[in-house]
Amino acid sequence: MTAQTSSQSTPQTKTQLQQLTEFLLASLSPVIKANNIDAWQERGTLILSGEDKGAGGYEVAKWKHSAVIALEKFPHRKINPYNLLAMVAAYLLDSDWPRDVYDLADPDIDIDMESKDTTTVLIEVELIDDIELIADETGPVQFNGGRYRVSLVPLNIADSIETHVSMAGDA
Repeated sequence: MTAQTSSQSTPQTKTQLQQLTEFLLASLSPVIKANNIDAWQERGTLILSGEDKGAGGYEVAKWKHSAVIALEKFPHRKINPYNLLAMVAAYLLDSDWPRDVYDLADPDIDIDMESKDTTTVLIEVELIDDIELIADETGPVQFNGGRYRVSLVPLNIADSIETHVSMAGDA
């Protein structure tokens, strides 16, 4: 059996927080503007692994953290706030992120009135990102006797599989 492989063309380089924030901004546009959304990470735990991922790369750790997304001037009279809650829930459920494996808590939402028409919504969600290294002679990270830079390790994915079956006595 032989397999033809190709490297994944564009490995995901954005954090889960960046992906979720961009999704919310795109989903709520044009009502929510880029300057009305902010995001940051808090209270993290570095989970060490050192797993050899092949292709000269390693997963050195996972970064488990609390992520906060702040939506200012959320127009709760123009947009049903339950739509925002549903967007967050649907995005997390549709993602391939291993929430159950790492026992990540469900999102917490805090809402503060700004005026009769707008609120500030704080979404706090636990996320986990892989920290992977690939070989780079000028990389800033010294690990395992070499120099590396932070980047996702390329995956080799089989495009096709070829099998040959022979029976005893076949020529």
